[in-house]
Amino acid sequence: MIHPSYALAGLAVGFLIGLTGVGSGAVMAPLLTALGVPPAIVVGSDLGYGLFTKVAGLGFHARQGSVDWHWVRMMSLGSMPGALVGSLVLTRLVQSPGAIRHGIGLILVVTASLVLLAELARRRYAQWVQQLQHPRPWVVIGLGFVIGAVVGTTSVGSGSLTDLVLMLFTPLSGAQLVGTGLAHAILLTAVATVSHWGLGNIDIALVLNLLLGSIPGVLLGSRLAFKAPPRPLKLGIAGLILASAFTML
Repeated sequence: MIHPSYALAGLAVGFLIGLTGVGSGAVMAPLLTALGVPPAIVVGSDLGYGLFTKVAGLGFHARQGSVDWHWVRMMSLGSMPGALVGSLVLTRLVQSPGAIRHGIGLILVVTASLVLLAELARRRYAQWVQQLQHPRPWVVIGLGFVIGAVVGTTSVGSGSLTDLVLMLFTPLSGAQLVGTGLAHAILLTAVATVSHWGLGNIDIALVLNLLLGSIPGVLLGSRLAFKAPPRPLKLGIAGLILASAFTML
């Protein structure tokens, strides 16, 4: 059965994912919560929806050559096992929906704040930021593990936190940053989705309604990603994430 509210939410968030690589958890989780979806189902279904939406967006970026597979592999070495750990943490919280909701809100606040600080640092402390862009492998793998654990527990961060790490620790920028973030997010989200499927946290009807709107949205956003200036986009999405966070708290 088609649910217009879910389809429209999918369209809006799919557009953001294609345009910036951010939005699956950071924006969709608060939207689903506001629509009355139980917190554990929000996390699992959001991950499932985000997986297929990101795959649609990646196809366009891969054809344009805007995916750096070296950084995808480095991040995935840590994030994939981290996602499994995060999913197990959620099983301990499933009887406390308030804790899940507030946990998502807290992660959103931290994520938005870090994105804003990263943009400030990139502009004011360009020389220092450039020194960060050649990290040791264990640093990137460790950060990937943290991101994976956060995503597995809350569904938030596969795009926004990954973009943050790529912004600070790699020389990528613009469409390449979005494309690489999407490729990594697919691997991470796939592991977390399978885990949550086993836990019974995915509502198939909900996911299908979200995909109905998100597929055309992500394709349109991906095309515009090559034309839009990246800095205003990042600042805008950070503000949107922060506003969503306060609705969760």
